Amino acid sequence: MAPKKGGGSLKKAAAGTSHDKEWVPSIMGETAMNFLVEAGVLTDQATTGWRPAMGEPFPMPNTNELVVFEDFFWPGFGLSAHPFLQDLIEYDGVSLCNLHPNTILHISIFINFCESYLGIQPHFNLFRHFF
Repeated sequence: MAPKKGGGSLKKAAAGTSHDKEWVPSIMGETAMNFLVEAGVLTDQATTGWRPAMGEPFPMPNTNELVVFEDFFWPGFGLSAHPFLQDLIEYDGVSLCNLHPNTILHISIFINFCESYLGIQPHFNLFRHFF
């Protein structure tokens, strides 16, 4: 809907809604993590060694940890990640939490394309050619 004459612009209205923080503290506690285990989208703590990040102001992984979001698991993301994904993340120098879910989907489709359709292991140069 267009603003009324003299009523200001939409840009001014949108500028008033700014976010003070880039990250908000995590609300994923032990109970929420156990719900994911019960739902079957996350393996139990004894198997994967996950820990809740409740109250952390931003993702702070230890040396041997990955930061992942709950939304990654509902469509079927699992741990441990494919070696090609691990190598790609290491090459780019980013963390898994820096990737958009659609980016992870593109990478998994590429891995499936190589292994199922072409019958080869995913190759980094082929990935760079496509993307």
